[in-house]
Amino acid sequence: MIKVKIFILILGCLSMIGAFGQKTKKKLKRKNTLPASVQKAIINPDSPTGTKPITIEPALVQQGICGTIFWKSGNMMPSPDRPTPKAKPVQRELVVYDLTNTAETTRENGFYQTIATKFIKSVKSDEEGKFCVDLEEGRYSLFIREGNKGLYSNLFDGDGNIFPIKVSKDKISITVFTIDYQASY
Repeated sequence: MIKVKIFILILGCLSMIGAFGQKTKKKLKRKNTLPASVQKAIINPDSPTGTKPITIEPALVQQGICGTIFWKSGNMMPSPDRPTPKAKPVQRELVVYDLTNTAETTRENGFYQTIATKFIKSVKSDEEGKFCVDLEEGRYSLFIREGNKGLYSNLFDGDGNIFPIKVSKDKISITVFTIDYQASY
């Protein structure tokens, strides 16, 4: 009998909490506008070869990927004698492909030379390393173009997919891409 009363009391409390939570919830409708530094995102929709990007102003990304690109180089080992160098934001071309597995690429000296999946878009980050790219729902792989060396990427999931990122309906996925092939840890 006591157990039944406790159960009813708990059930009543949970329903009150649920009702209270519903009364206090407010749906906020907001547009995703970009910071001023990203409003001049440079987008190149058809450039796997790195031709001149086109500029879209103002960039209003409602669904896609936004983030920052950083550069790390040198000795990153902690030391009592000197501070560890900080990552610096850099301007680079971010290249987006359909989700790509390492088996679908060829690599030379740490850089990807060929990618068998579909090229989607590329975008150039601003001086502060910030970028945004409008994309359809789906899963993508991100790379950085490093001049004549090829494409660079340094993040993998457990299935061998290269820098995987998911874009959901009406959402912006946020990421940080750190270029660190000249850093030692």
